[in-house]
Amino acid sequence: MIFRTEMSNVSTGDDYDSGPSTVLTTRFGYASAKLIHTVEKNLYVVLGVIVSIAVLSILNTLGILNYLYSEDVDYFVDLVLSGVLIIVVAPLVFLIIKSRKVIDNWNDMFERNTISTSMNITMGNRTKEEALKAIAHSIGEISEPLQAYIESKKTDLSEFLDVSVGVNAKLKFDVLLERNHVLDDGSVISNNLRQILKDYGSVVIKITDGVIDKNSVESFVDSLSNYASMTKNEIGLGLGIGEEVTKNAQEFANKTSYLRRRRINALLLLAKPSIANIQG
Repeated sequence: MIFRTEMSNVSTGDDYDSGPSTVLTTRFGYASAKLIHTVEKNLYVVLGVIVSIAVLSILNTLGILNYLYSEDVDYFVDLVLSGVLIIVVAPLVFLIIKSRKVIDNWNDMFERNTISTSMNITMGNRTKEEALKAIAHSIGEISEPLQAYIESKKTDLSEFLDVSVGVNAKLKFDVLLERNHVLDDGSVISNNLRQILKDYGSVVIKITDGVIDKNSVESFVDSLSNYASMTKNEIGLGLGIGEEVTKNAQEFANKTSYLRRRRINALLLLAKPSIANIQG
């Protein structure tokens, strides 16, 4: 995965560029620092205008201004200072909103990197069972209730594997972790996991033996969107796992604003080479 590193082109929008996490951290760090310095400069101007208005108000209250200039001049000065304050505050509000987007991107970036790193470490090989168990160690929101469910049920977790959805099994997923497939035994553990998955959204995993390219990601996104439309369930995370991930595929997966319009909160692509390929 490759990044553009020109700092003048740093984007603070909803979409991510694809690239090494260290470069991405540098880019977001630069964008954050730049915005903070700009906000700081504007705050100095705002503070100066506010202090000026406060001083004039105090002098006017004490009647000192009556000896310096007429009421018309007093009114004109107040009007100018108020106008300057509005002109300065308006872009400051925009900068604060923009800074919030950068911070949100920081948070999303670290969450994605954390999940990717944890999945890579936890998964011994690229199988459905390994991927599902790795999820229990990688997603903070559902980690504890899912692990408790796995330990209490002592099942093979087949309720989440090779799941078909829709009429005539229109959709089929390698792994589908959703609330409706949690075993309904009335226990607190099962009910807790069901509620967590309702809040977080479903986790859907597709495992590919070959390379994940843009076409395969687009097909996966279409299936996720169809699933969300049929079941009315949000997609908390769509996860594609393959031997390799192409640059175009990663760029498409990083279009978070587009994905969220299709009720997919996050899409993560993970390159997990086979052990034989690593040794070779």
